[in-house]
Amino acid sequence: MTIGIIILAIGIMMMAKALGYNEFDRFLEADWKKYIIPGIVLLIGLKMIFSSVSGHEHTTNMKLCEIPEVAEGEQLKISAAFSGNAYNLRDEDFYGAKIDAFMGGISMDLRGARIHDGSIMDIHTFMGGVELKLPQDIDLQVHSSCFIGGVSNPFPCGHTKDAKRLIIKANCMIGGVDIKS
Repeated sequence: MTIGIIILAIGIMMMAKALGYNEFDRFLEADWKKYIIPGIVLLIGLKMIFSSVSGHEHTTNMKLCEIPEVAEGEQLKISAAFSGNAYNLRDEDFYGAKIDAFMGGISMDLRGARIHDGSIMDIHTFMGGVELKLPQDIDLQVHSSCFIGGVSNPFPCGHTKDAKRLIIKANCMIGGVDIKS
């Protein structure tokens, strides 16, 4: 697919030049060495974004990490930079989390956790992603601000009576949050 994108871009520039658009002359005559590495990084990023949007399942090599110790009522603080970390909460109390994914990924399974009402998850991604597996019996509220990325939320809108409320505040830049049940 990457080769196809490159060939398509070159073909578009050649066709534009043939049609009389000369704005590409300077680009075509430029020193290509300085464009190769940024171009490759952009293509890899686009491939990752479009393959995740298309719904293809990926095999991940995330390492399973221990849940950090926190005092009762405090949020977990989890981060990943240039790596992938997975966390499974089983029978632990969950009061919320602050999650940072910088050019990496975090997978968090909260289906076995005791989620307390009003818990807040503050998520920040930069060229990375966060996957959350949540139980069905929660009242999920998602607030997001994203640039070239997004938050997928399969939970229905509306409040469920007697359900624990979980609030997700996501800020994503060239990345996203994938919520699953």
